[in-house]
Amino acid sequence: MRDGRRWLVVMLAALVLALGGTAVAWGQSFSDIREDDWFMTPVEELFAAGIVQGYADGTFHPYDTVTRAQFAAMMDRALPLPDVQELPFADVAVSEWYYSSVGRLYNAGLIFGLSSTSFAPESGIAREQAASMVLRGLNYRLSMEPVEGLSLDLSPEEVQAWLGTVRDRWYVSDSHRGNVANAIRLSVMTGSTEQRFYPMLTLTRAQAAGIVHRALFVPVEVATETPVAVPPDGYEQLKRGSSGPMVSYLQEHLASLGYKVGTVNGEYGESTKDAVMAFQKVERLARDGEVGPEVWGALVAAQRPAPRLSRNGTRVEIDLTKQVLFYIQNNVVTEILPVSSGAPGWGTRPGVFRVFRKVVDWDTSPLGFLYYPAYFDGGIAIHGAWDVPPWPASHGCVRIPVWATVSLYNRLFVGIVVDVYFS
Repeated sequence: MRDGRRWLVVMLAALVLALGGTAVAWGQSFSDIREDDWFMTPVEELFAAGIVQGYADGTFHPYDTVTRAQFAAMMDRALPLPDVQELPFADVAVSEWYYSSVGRLYNAGLIFGLSSTSFAPESGIAREQAASMVLRGLNYRLSMEPVEGLSLDLSPEEVQAWLGTVRDRWYVSDSHRGNVANAIRLSVMTGSTEQRFYPMLTLTRAQAAGIVHRALFVPVEVATETPVAVPPDGYEQLKRGSSGPMVSYLQEHLASLGYKVGTVNGEYGESTKDAVMAFQKVERLARDGEVGPEVWGALVAAQRPAPRLSRNGTRVEIDLTKQVLFYIQNNVVTEILPVSSGAPGWGTRPGVFRVFRKVVDWDTSPLGFLYYPAYFDGGIAIHGAWDVPPWPASHGCVRIPVWATVSLYNRLFVGIVVDVYFS
């Protein structure tokens, strides 16, 4: 009995011994880990077993984001895997230190790429991705060395029940739901103090060590009683002035979808507001530049927008209905910006044009002062402006945010196609 609940403690003693997981006597191995840090024991035991490594200066960097390559290396060292055969990932070179680790895990079916040809080894690993990787690793081990009383098979009802212990369960991706449920059931991963799992946030090196330690190194605890559900709830409202990990995730996720966010720094400033505004326009949501339940929900299923037309080369599309600009390279939307086109009576003319003249810095025109204008239809230009409201408000030009202007201007070469249309 523990806290009035029955628990089955499954002892993986043989596995622990195989990994060198006996009681370890040590001096403190890393100068940046204190004896009262919650992760000291996992890090020290995994270090003694050769599963985690530190840096040449004697530090571990516990609060740094763990990369997908580093997490793969931890799992590789913790599992008896066959030799690497071949890899389909163009971004994992044979010369890289993590090539063999990624290869062995991939060949064993324990990891997948972000696409058929990309693993993104230097990117941080999301919590739900880590749950799936480590649970596949545990299942792989159990397939070779079964442990009585331990099964990773969950019914759909059991998956729902265990996910019901975290308030943000609807944000767990469909492909990871079963593994996240098992990670919670086995106490491999837990929710936060406010009962949220935050599936999209990245892990620190300390957290990654703790997960590998609990899943693949020490006895696994399996709860045998049905968990108690908590009411579902979303995330906090984010707006200008917000900061923290959720803002960093928001910036990273929007950038991965093609939205121009400026610097990913965890600070919700003007550039983040503009990126959110562009996302809201594309997804046809209320345009307020803030992240509430509607935006959080849309982010879960959002995909990078596709161009209106399929053409080679570099071009620009301006959607007058959605009030956004798409910068397109070889049929991939690589940048999305919010715009404000011509107000009623000054409507921006739809059609296919080309940039024919550019002016550096501020230009004086009959329509006013234009910042770094790129003219494509007579006196009509794409230009920077301090005021870019969510609706058409210009005298016919296409306004974009000042902070993003110079970067785009440098890529709007004379002759580039500008396709202006209503969707």
